[in-house]
Amino acid sequence: MKWVMAMTLLSVCGQTGSGGDVFVEGDEGVPTAAAGATCSGSRECPTTQVCVQSSCVYRTTSLIGEALAVSAHAQRLTGDLTTAERTYREAIAAFEAGEAPVPPDVLCGAAMAAIRDLQDPESRERAASLADGCFRGSLPGDPMRLDVLRSMGRLRFDGLDLASFDAAEPAERFFTLEPSRPTVDAVEIGIDIPDTEEYGFDAIRDQLRSEDTKRSIADCFVQDWELRHEREARASLVLGMETRLRDMGDYDVYSGQIAVTQTSVAADGFEPCVAGALTALFEAESPRVGRTARWSIPFDIVARLQ
Repeated sequence: MKWVMAMTLLSVCGQTGSGGDVFVEGDEGVPTAAAGATCSGSRECPTTQVCVQSSCVYRTTSLIGEALAVSAHAQRLTGDLTTAERTYREAIAAFEAGEAPVPPDVLCGAAMAAIRDLQDPESRERAASLADGCFRGSLPGDPMRLDVLRSMGRLRFDGLDLASFDAAEPAERFFTLEPSRPTVDAVEIGIDIPDTEEYGFDAIRDQLRSEDTKRSIADCFVQDWELRHEREARASLVLGMETRLRDMGDYDVYSGQIAVTQTSVAADGFEPCVAGALTALFEAESPRVGRTARWSIPFDIVARLQ
């Protein structure tokens, strides 16, 4: 059943700029610009769209599709990505059954849910197909479209042919190239370290979460990937600090030594690489200390391909 929209249930992505060369099918099968351009009145939108809250949105909609899309959006925000992708697909099918164009936020939301739930080659193909739909049904500059584009760009090492997104028609398969070495920008880093009131810990924790530290961890992951070709690597480590008093005559100096040690006996791989890299970083940039301290805290690091 087809509805002419008076007010949409979904918020529509803000958009700067106008139509460009992105098209979807209109009511008579005539290509029309994708929704999402900014506007101050409906006269500034294509004839198949209306201006709502300063954005051009489609006049024709499916209330079932909108309701399902609201549920899918909530599921994605709570981290239930598998269910969110399924609900997004149901929403897209409802819009198509109602002969209504699918809004950009629904197309791109489906792609974002799929991209963040990659498990095997087939799930990567599904994500790429949804991303292709997002690119074809949204305008350049759309914030959600940009998020999808960044994530898909990181999958190029998996054999993703980015040129397939520029093809006139959607591709049957998108991962058709030989896999290549991943880059550090494609690695997601998670550091799980407990809080403590030990002296000097706050400064060390901040340094542990710095971009330089994460890049070192990502470098270790890439080296490990070249050996194992696994999408995830974990390390269980111990962070320790010890200061020593040096009597300089008229004043005292506390020299701090920070070390990251591995808990396994592995001679190579992700864990020993991270332990050595982080110890070297702390030696190069040791935080200032003002008194005697000695402590150690276990923590975990997980690195995975996004």
